[in-house]
Amino acid sequence: MTSPPSSKTLLVFFFFTIAAITVLVYQQGLFGAFIFDDHGNIQENTQIRVTELNTSNLVEAAMSGRAGPLKRPIAMLSFALNYYFAEGYHYFSFKITNVIIQVFCAWLLFIFYLQIIQLASIQKSTTIKKQTLPFIAFSIALLWAVHPINLTSVLYIVQRMTSLSTLFTLATLIFYLKARCNSQPGAFKNIIFFSASFISFLLAIFSKENALLIPLYCLLIEWVFFYQKSPWTLVNSLSQRNKRAIGLSLSLIIIALGLYVLNYANNGYDNRAFTLTERVLTEARVLCFYISLIVLPRINALGLFHDDIVLSNSIIDPWATLVALIFIASLIIVAIQAREKKPLFAFGILLFFTAHLMESTIFGLEIAHEHRNHFASIGIIIALTGLLIHSQPFNKKRYALVCGGFFIIFALTTTLRSYEWKDNFHLAQYEASHHPISPATQALLSNTAYKTQHYKVAEDAINTARKLAPTESSYAINSMVLAALLKKTLSDELNNEIKSKLKDNPFSASTQIALAHISTHLTNEAFKPLQPYFIEWLTVILKKLGPTQQASTYHYFLAKAYLTTGNTLGAINAHQQAFNLNKTFINPLFEMGNIFLALKQPVAASIVLDQIEQANKNPRLKRDYSLHIQELKEAIQKIEKSQ
Repeated sequence: MTSPPSSKTLLVFFFFTIAAITVLVYQQGLFGAFIFDDHGNIQENTQIRVTELNTSNLVEAAMSGRAGPLKRPIAMLSFALNYYFAEGYHYFSFKITNVIIQVFCAWLLFIFYLQIIQLASIQKSTTIKKQTLPFIAFSIALLWAVHPINLTSVLYIVQRMTSLSTLFTLATLIFYLKARCNSQPGAFKNIIFFSASFISFLLAIFSKENALLIPLYCLLIEWVFFYQKSPWTLVNSLSQRNKRAIGLSLSLIIIALGLYVLNYANNGYDNRAFTLTERVLTEARVLCFYISLIVLPRINALGLFHDDIVLSNSIIDPWATLVALIFIASLIIVAIQAREKKPLFAFGILLFFTAHLMESTIFGLEIAHEHRNHFASIGIIIALTGLLIHSQPFNKKRYALVCGGFFIIFALTTTLRSYEWKDNFHLAQYEASHHPISPATQALLSNTAYKTQHYKVAEDAINTARKLAPTESSYAINSMVLAALLKKTLSDELNNEIKSKLKDNPFSASTQIALAHISTHLTNEAFKPLQPYFIEWLTVILKKLGPTQQASTYHYFLAKAYLTTGNTLGAINAHQQAFNLNKTFINPLFEMGNIFLALKQPVAASIVLDQIEQANKNPRLKRDYSLHIQELKEAIQKIEKSQ
């Protein structure tokens, strides 16, 4: 394989141009505030507020994540470093970091694609001259860098998790290809390259779990580009008996793994308003929707939320579900058949679908989000440009005109969208105008309108959200909160609606967030009228859940409500119950300790301290509480000395 462009000047020009244009299209949105999940993961996360760089602080910040089973420590650590170096929550600092990551991703895409088109299997299927290859790699990287479907991965700060995953995924594949293409398989350099690839893989999965698909990307690279190379040529020399044995073994492994994953995925639907079957069927239409946005982005179709997509109840309800399934199956079959003559097209299409195996199939995630295409969109861009590259003979002018036209569309659309992200109220209005039947968008508009004192807009928007999502409790709860903040009479009718929804429907993440928000503000004057209603809602929830681990959080909320209403004994009992139901949830014990300290009861506080010390030995804890335990000990000793 030849190296990247021999001219360092040309390479610098490519990299500088990618960086300059990327910053230019995003610069309008660099000053917008935190939004939606940014608040819980970043702004309200006290553990990333690092004021001193030391191992303890950085580890605690890294492990403070709440998203995903691996907690995404690399992304969380980056937020903590942002906070430290910016000396606080400065939006520009967080967002410019995301833009820089996008630039680095584009640079790595340039290198990765250049490696791909220099492969022998590509060279024999095209007539492109060697000196043209860097310009083609540049065009791919630039098209991807400015594509509007990637905007939420850049300006939506918390989605740095996604962009970091893409960054390290590309690094993994680059090192893998570097080792794979080495003419001396056993060379020491290969050990270095494979080691670097594995380290990049670890960084990727600890940024976001979708990077667990990297082994499949490597297998796809092997199947498309190296199927005539060792070790795959050895398979042809095996006897039919050995081939059948290997095939049977692999089939059993795949079936076992599939059953395990399916069982794991089933657990994610307890708090969803759709079933596994409905999600899988709906995702067929969603994938087609994604492809349409990547091929020809429409500014009125792009958005922060896509909860306005109708669920597929069966293969023919709506009928577009069947059409989508046929289209996807046909596209995959065409791509498989195109491997030899049009390998770039085959690779791109199969890469797109492989990249969606985790977030757009059986797992109980929300139906659609554009950031899921941050890496996947690379596949569609490679596939479409691949059709031009594999044309015989290759027409450089036609390629330049087509890519230039798409670049103008992509860059202008992203620039216009970026402008809408300059402030949250402006963004919410813009999103609501394009997605008027999206409940989440209406809720966002209500929240931002209240903060900017557009109270009538806030009321209308949250009521619209309630009507659009009749089974969702959080919008009704937020409507009650808004009424309290505006000092209006709280409606018994709305209260009954909330209790009915909580009783009859699953508790979504939005519902828990809404209740958590109330629990932390109960002592505020504006929230005091909500106190008795809040206790009623929690009573309904706890009756429904029973003595389950899920109920632990709601007992914790109830304890806070009891304490603010003067029911100290009720608060203590609720905190104890919260811990009893979830032995890894120690916060209720610290709250109990603080209650006993306030009551000047050091003996009772010491008993709670013993529970905390025992609980802190649990290896399943997400963090070490030794420092907080020491603070509680000192507080107890101080009271004992004063008595």
